[in-house]
Amino acid sequence: MIRILMVVLLAVATGSAWGQELKVGFVNVQKAISQSQRGKAARETFRGALKDRRATLLREEQAIEKERRQLDKQAVLMKESERTRARRRLQLRMRDYERSARDVREEMALKEREMTGEILKDLHKIITDVGKTGKFTMILERSQLLYTDKGTDITDDVIKLYDERSQDSTTGDKKK
Repeated sequence: MIRILMVVLLAVATGSAWGQELKVGFVNVQKAISQSQRGKAARETFRGALKDRRATLLREEQAIEKERRQLDKQAVLMKESERTRARRRLQLRMRDYERSARDVREEMALKEREMTGEILKDLHKIITDVGKTGKFTMILERSQLLYTDKGTDITDDVIKLYDERSQDSTTGDKKK
């Protein structure tokens, strides 16, 4: 936060010294990701994959619970060695389940970071183009600012341009 403030103050001082007008805009990157067509599509794909993984984990969890209940019912009728083996088998299955659940969480987090990273990379190009076209001195991330005038928010322009370019790239008719 202090770094951003220093950049803004330096830009104001430099702009004033050279007689240039300072034009600062901001972008809400999270909003741009979540409201762009590509971001929405990626989120739906991600949710579908997550739903499938959760369903698989839920089935395994239910099977383990069923096995645990059966073991509890039959434990009194089992020999000590059989009971010990059954409990050990159940513990191993529970451990495997926990590992699978952790692996799924890690995999989904990685996929989400990759998906967001790709979109951010494209958004950076769009923001740069909007900054050059709009003759902005600088464009800052909204989440880093405590207050800004609504008039300097270029998020909707970035989303619109990003959606247009994303559609153009999917049809093969790239516009710049």
